[in-house]
Amino acid sequence: MKQTKAIIFSLLVIGIGSRLIPHYPNFTAVGAISLFASAFAGRRSIAIIIPFLVMVFSDMILNNLIFARLYPDDYKNFVFLYRGALWSYAAFGLVVIYGSTVFRNGVGLPKVFFGALGASVIFFLLSNFGVWSSTGAYPVNFAGLMTCYVAGLPFLLNQILGDLFYSLVLFGVALYVFQLKPKRHIA
Repeated sequence: MKQTKAIIFSLLVIGIGSRLIPHYPNFTAVGAISLFASAFAGRRSIAIIIPFLVMVFSDMILNNLIFARLYPDDYKNFVFLYRGALWSYAAFGLVVIYGSTVFRNGVGLPKVFFGALGASVIFFLLSNFGVWSSTGAYPVNFAGLMTCYVAGLPFLLNQILGDLFYSLVLFGVALYVFQLKPKRHIA
């Protein structure tokens, strides 16, 4: 139990930290943490809560301390969730479910690699769909959706690189340094 709490705390610190330190857009640990939690949390509800907490805490800091100073006209009041945040949160929830399927029969390098790629694609598709459907930045038709996806392609590369990097680090440390064993999910 002590080890589980330490792992969860470490994932929260790594995830929040990766969003707060200067980084390339979308090059964060949140996708990798979602995958990692899907393999090691034991309970799917815990696995989904971990990336959700990372996003909520880091979004509150980013929105109310950093962006509020950079863009004071846009952030006059306390911002709990920015427009479209739920799409990003849902994407990481889907990554946890996807990871539960990928790692159902164990964890290995090919599964981590393809899991990270799949996580990036899931986040890209769902978060850009959210931008298209909820911001008014694109026409709400098929052409607008495709334009939104094309505009998001540079961010996809960073997402893939971030998910691969952080997944290899998290899974590598867990499996080879601490010799943790993946857990089967309990509802």
